Amino acid sequence: MAVSFNHRTDTVTSPLPHRRALSLPTPAAKTWPATLLSLAIGAALAGPLSQAAAATPDEPAPRVYRIEAGPLGRALSLAAAGSGIALSFDPALTEGRSVAALNGRYTPAQAFERLLDGSGLELVQRADGSWTLRRLPAADAASALPALRVRAAALDGGADAAYRNKSAPVGVLGQKSLKDTPYSIEAYSRELMDNLQARSLADLTRFDAAISLGSDNLVTENNSLAVRGIGPDFYTGQKIDGRNVRVRAADLPLEHFDSVEILKGASALLYGFGAPGGVVNYTLKRAGDEPVRQLNTQLMDSGLVLLHGDLGGRFGDRQAFGYRVNLVGEGGDTYVDGARSGRASASLALDWRITPELNWRADALAAKHVRHGGYWALIPNSDGSTGNWGAGEPLDPIAGDKRLAPSFTRYGSRQQTWGSDLSWQFAPDWALSLAHRWSESGREFLAPAIFADAQGDYSMTFWSYANRFQSRDTQAQVSGQLQTGAVRHELSVGVLRTDTRSLNTPVDDGGNAGSGNLANPVDFANPFTRYTTNDADHEYDKVKLREVFATDTLHLGADWDIVAGLRRGTLDDRYSGYERSATTPTLATVYRPLAGLSVYASYVEALEQGSTAPETAANAGQVFEPMTSKQHEVGLKAEGERWSATAAYFRLIRGLSYTSADNVYSQDGEARYQGLELSAKARLTPQWLAGASAIWLDATGRKTTDGELEGKRIQGVARQQFAAMAEYRLAGLPLTFSAGARHIGKRPLDAANQWSVGAVTLLDAGARYQRRWAGNALTLRLNIDNLVDKAYWVTQAESSSLVQGAPRTVKLGAQIDF
Repeated sequence: MAVSFNHRTDTVTSPLPHRRALSLPTPAAKTWPATLLSLAIGAALAGPLSQAAAATPDEPAPRVYRIEAGPLGRALSLAAAGSGIALSFDPALTEGRSVAALNGRYTPAQAFERLLDGSGLELVQRADGSWTLRRLPAADAASALPALRVRAAALDGGADAAYRNKSAPVGVLGQKSLKDTPYSIEAYSRELMDNLQARSLADLTRFDAAISLGSDNLVTENNSLAVRGIGPDFYTGQKIDGRNVRVRAADLPLEHFDSVEILKGASALLYGFGAPGGVVNYTLKRAGDEPVRQLNTQLMDSGLVLLHGDLGGRFGDRQAFGYRVNLVGEGGDTYVDGARSGRASASLALDWRITPELNWRADALAAKHVRHGGYWALIPNSDGSTGNWGAGEPLDPIAGDKRLAPSFTRYGSRQQTWGSDLSWQFAPDWALSLAHRWSESGREFLAPAIFADAQGDYSMTFWSYANRFQSRDTQAQVSGQLQTGAVRHELSVGVLRTDTRSLNTPVDDGGNAGSGNLANPVDFANPFTRYTTNDADHEYDKVKLREVFATDTLHLGADWDIVAGLRRGTLDDRYSGYERSATTPTLATVYRPLAGLSVYASYVEALEQGSTAPETAANAGQVFEPMTSKQHEVGLKAEGERWSATAAYFRLIRGLSYTSADNVYSQDGEARYQGLELSAKARLTPQWLAGASAIWLDATGRKTTDGELEGKRIQGVARQQFAAMAEYRLAGLPLTFSAGARHIGKRPLDAANQWSVGAVTLLDAGARYQRRWAGNALTLRLNIDNLVDKAYWVTQAESSSLVQGAPRTVKLGAQIDF
């Protein structure tokens, strides 16, 4: 049965006895009047419907649209009502599709263009003058109806759109327009991941200056990721489809995700209590309306080979059932001399459109990755002796392909997770969602810390043990909207329960296991016990979070939004013996003074679990009290047809954690992070794409008991970072060249700022070639990371540890869609 909505507002009647056409801009069109004039002359079509009495057929008047994010079908019906057109369509065409919020002044054609952007659907006019939807026909298909397609010039997040995403999931607020969201969020699309041939978050975020220089996942544990100088919470800093996964490192396999979103800064209202180092949310691949048949291969110059298959589609009555399957295998030599890596992963995502209003989804992912030949960290000290944790002058950077650790070293990681969610649109403006995710991740650690002085004299101490981390996360939420006078409210209320559990094995500590000079490291035999995650059965940490939340987004006319919310929660740590409850408020506002421009300000409070002294500290395992962080941020977001730009000034205060010169870990005083972040992306011409970002960050200690660290910079955090990338597409050829650069400033190594590592600038290059082969789409990609083979150190926030940066790495890939 078709859904029909017939509603008329003031319209301009065409003086010609022909059908009215909803005219839409094309890339060739320069102005609305010119487009409409050419249509009127060439096709005898009148101008679009207008809301203002003064409007003419040649110049449609913009209207105010206030359509919240949600189902596409509902959004189209509301847009039709506001535009004064009769629209009817088969609901099966829009089932399972959602759109970002549409807020602002647009012509009717612009409104429908935004709503249908990337949907594969078009508006067509019937003989009676009403409008309907249909799938985009093949390029050579004949059309009996005069149709003007609402076709986006570029898919959201694609290269044609300069990898810009117009919307993203924003925690409990749902899918939102990024321009109208009062928070800093960067969304990385599947197409960007593919074109960078990214296999880790370090690869994917290389052109975002707000993200620290990181280590990839080829050598050992890659937990150096930091957002605005703060690492994500180990307990709650990473999510899949908004639900928690408890992982120690940032090494979930990217091949299984459609996008990755990073919320920068405190996130308590949106995602729950946790450290203010941002939240990394992975959006799992799921079935769309079009089938997916894709095969990817990648060969690294070291000999590492990857094979990835992606299969998805829909079946059944009304295409009610959907599936998506991804399988990944990789193995071979890494860029480190004599080191190896092997990994495998699989995911399955299912969905059932029970009714147009009721949808159920379920998914599962399992992954395993083992690396040999790596080390945990290099600790610069004054004499190269084992156990001397007092930071000393660092030695010069060592080339990333040089192996420093014995070849038997091993780091294994495992992930298992499954999730399920049910969404029910139980009223036109109200929906209920229930979601649950279970996860278990593990570390299998057999690796050394290397203590080295400035001349390269070193000694090693080993640890051999395994961990298991478990998480259960359940949320129920009701969302909807209502009108009170002139104010429209978008409301969300819900409850969240998160349980995390940590287990380990005994630790085989080898003491001083070897020494020498790093110019010629010793490769000795393995004397250590090897543990697996199955051996980790000793529970040492158990944390429960119980939270309730409520948010209200008040729309005050077309130009003002206010976001207000509260989250009340209790954090219960079984082994630390403390239980603390807190109420954390959030207040934000968005003002749109001009079309395409938003000005925002926000205030966020967050409760985070207290720090735990690391295994290497003299007081290893000591757990400190929970901390409350406070963040203020003001910013600008601007957006045009082919470009976007953002600017944000932020100030965040949290508890200060550090290791003293006598290797005692403390939580004392405040850490202040304040800075300015800028970014821009643009499709300059059909041939040129460019993007750039920069951050100036003042991360310093304040209010410590003895004043020793007053004004001292936080360890491992650069004061400034810059990044830029560009692509050039050859005219008339399916060949695109790319280039990128990033600069990371000097980073202090010790809490007293006596020692630091120098600044580094890294360059990348690439190319891709796209053509049809045997009737299928074929893409060949070449990426060269660290083009000039620069040696550099990767640092970790709040730590004096160092890791070699990756050397020049060449990746050749092929993708075929069939």
